Amino acid sequence: MSKIAQPERIDGQVVAITGATSGIGFFAAAQLAELGARVLVLGRSETRGRAAVSALPDPQLHEFVPLDLADRTSIGRAGDRLGALPRLDALVLNAGVVAGAFSPGPAHRIGAFGVEEIVGINHLAHAELLRRALPAVRRVVSLGSALTRKIPFDRENWLSERDYRARVAYAMSKHAVEIFGFESQRRLAEISAQSIVVHPGSAIEALTPGRPGARVLRAVARGIVLGKDQAARPVVAAVASPGLRGGEYLGPHRSAAAEVQQPVPTSRDPELGAWLWTETERLLGARFTTEPRHPIG
Repeated sequence: MSKIAQPERIDGQVVAITGATSGIGFFAAAQLAELGARVLVLGRSETRGRAAVSALPDPQLHEFVPLDLADRTSIGRAGDRLGALPRLDALVLNAGVVAGAFSPGPAHRIGAFGVEEIVGINHLAHAELLRRALPAVRRVVSLGSALTRKIPFDRENWLSERDYRARVAYAMSKHAVEIFGFESQRRLAEISAQSIVVHPGSAIEALTPGRPGARVLRAVARGIVLGKDQAARPVVAAVASPGLRGGEYLGPHRSAAAEVQQPVPTSRDPELGAWLWTETERLLGARFTTEPRHPIG
């Protein structure tokens, strides 16, 4: 597996990141801003969004864009705003509801898309944002999860309609993100757009420099999980590595920016990808178009 030693400078490129007001999204925004990108910080809270922008290098270059992934109207506004840009070099689909070992997630709820909320926010909301922004997008970066290796994809219950466990629902959402991300590469290649899937590994705030955390937790977790600043590096590599091919899968590496890895076989299954693409359009009630508004090159 090949390593990406260091991302390149991307001066003047425009990058939009969902959930960039905190966590991995914020650190990805800060690192990309250091590389010369103009960053659009997408998030729910205007107060936190503007604070995040002000904390980035050269804050006058960056902008906050309101986005609530649980609100279809908000998604539509943000997506249309991105789609109307003369250029959007990268769209990072980072935000989401978390449910895992350290976060049990919410009780079963039906969200804005008429399905279980975790899958609705993590996959469908981002798919709708991409659908609306697509005419302007040159590279899409989707955040999957290493949890896909532990909990297999259940095509018959990916929407938790048969039974519900928050951690499983989260895993299904990340399977969907990965499957859809690789299918996006197949669909978007005709307009020279790229889709790259990233998994950031396990990351917690306590291992992030400058973040408060118990020393015991730091000692136990060190070597097992990463700080969110480190977990952001594969995201940055996916955006700022011009030679990276569409359809790659990046994961973390402790001595490099990122490493090209292999996802679980279902993520790259073209039959499953075509099925999920059709299901996604059905649940969104709208179809994707790959007709560009302007030349891409």
